[in-house]
Amino acid sequence: MKKIIAVFALLCLSLGMKAQQEIHSWSLTPKVGFNSSNMSVEDLWTDANHHISTKRKWGFVGGMEAEYQAWQQIGISVGAFYANEGYTYGDIEDLGKVTQTLHFVNIPVLVNFYIEPNILPGLALKAGVEFGYLVSGKYKDAKTSLTNTSDYKRVNISIPAGISYNYKHFVADLRYNIGLMNMCNKVLEVEDSWKTNSLWLTVGYQFDL
Repeated sequence: MKKIIAVFALLCLSLGMKAQQEIHSWSLTPKVGFNSSNMSVEDLWTDANHHISTKRKWGFVGGMEAEYQAWQQIGISVGAFYANEGYTYGDIEDLGKVTQTLHFVNIPVLVNFYIEPNILPGLALKAGVEFGYLVSGKYKDAKTSLTNTSDYKRVNISIPAGISYNYKHFVADLRYNIGLMNMCNKVLEVEDSWKTNSLWLTVGYQFDL
């Protein structure tokens, strides 16, 4: 995670500044990037005495976001993104690398607070709510590959929070999505709630409408 934040800081420094959007104006920004995701599932027990915790999975994220500049320092945005998320257990004896992939379509609704338009134009803090729909899930190890979408609930709700920087229409965006829903759809006695969490780093180009 520290490396991702460092990359974001370098992007901000290498970009520059952009004039603040005019009040009551609209903009459209396509974005692409990658995410680091995990899920708070139970540990995988290899035998009665040993268990393995989940590790973060890297995946692609891309989509489009529209923003309305409601006030000088406040913008409201809504987007639609595809995100390849999930988790992995790394290498396990006899199974190799175990990976659970979750294909989501996410719709984030955010309030963007531009810290100081006259001093730091383009720098914004953001937070809101994100609605996710699980398109499909796929489990894979060295011996097995199967679709297991039915193991998970289809609808997810997350709280995204992050920071973005806009320079000459180029936008770098770093946000963390905290899942609120128990995504487990199995009829099993499990101790943990299967909640998602993901860190997104995207870059895009803003078109004024």
